[in-house]
Amino acid sequence: MVKYLIRLLLMLKARLKSPFTYVWILLMWLLLWLVSESVIPVSEPREVLLINNAGEYGSRVTDILENREDSISAYVYTLTDDEDYLREMVRKGQAEVGFIFPEDMEERIREGDTRDMVTMVTSTFSLKSAAVRETVFAALFRVAYADMVENAEEEIFEDPSEVSEYIREKYDYLVMSDEVFRLRYETVDLPEGGAGEFFPDSSDPIRGTAAVLLFILCLYSASSFFGESGRFYRALKKNERLLSMFLYELSAVFVPAVSAFVLIRCFDPLSVSPVKDLLCFVLFLIFCCVWSVLFVRLFKRNESYLPAVSVLLFVSFVLCPVYFDPAKYLAVLGVVSRILPPAFYLYLL
Repeated sequence: MVKYLIRLLLMLKARLKSPFTYVWILLMWLLLWLVSESVIPVSEPREVLLINNAGEYGSRVTDILENREDSISAYVYTLTDDEDYLREMVRKGQAEVGFIFPEDMEERIREGDTRDMVTMVTSTFSLKSAAVRETVFAALFRVAYADMVENAEEEIFEDPSEVSEYIREKYDYLVMSDEVFRLRYETVDLPEGGAGEFFPDSSDPIRGTAAVLLFILCLYSASSFFGESGRFYRALKKNERLLSMFLYELSAVFVPAVSAFVLIRCFDPLSVSPVKDLLCFVLFLIFCCVWSVLFVRLFKRNESYLPAVSVLLFVSFVLCPVYFDPAKYLAVLGVVSRILPPAFYLYLL
């Protein structure tokens, strides 16, 4: 046991002297920082930010958006007073889109001057901005046309008191019901024990990117088995050879892994508890080292091994829930992709 510990310490010492280790750490820091600044939109209910400068008139619109009784909205509408915050959240993709209601919105609607009235803030991350725009404008027109009907009563009818209540009730009924389209609803019951989501989204851009980079680093370090190091390991007995190869892989990924975990906790400290995060991360590193030791033994030459590692880089980003979870669309991928360490790590969380 002491022999293997000494061997591990010597390997770690050699890694600390290698410039490649620090280049990889720098690359990892840069990528994780970029990912933390630009979060890829996911399929969960998105946040729509609203700035209401129109007072009571704008509040009537936001009340319709926030308390939709006719359907379950795919968006969460949030009021804010900070335009810089709204633009920053939309730019990063953390909010789907933003709307700014002007102070003179009520006056302009009454005068019919609605062109360039509401400001919509969007970005390349706003995948559903057109759908959100229609929803917001529908609520706006509901308020506007309700006022138009109420204001027109005195001009159209001789005795508005007799018909005003009927008009309001009929208007609300037509707007809130499905009489126009004659929709037929069918309610599908969830299976027993399926009250939650069928396929919870396990995507995690920050942890996923770090996991893929560490996995590929582990695989690339295993390519040294085809050189002078390979002769040393092949000369050992089978059990000793496997353990020594495992320690070699652990030494290769250990220092970047410590840096990656520190970055993860800095960029995303709240989504996972520190104890669980550390435990899952350690299991992921062990699985990475075992995976690379077994995978490299499938090849005879370095020329055929390195292209396979490059393919695994792209496969990991596609099959593992890094930026999106493919298991939400094809459940079997959640089972199959677990053989890859990054997916094993993210699903374990």
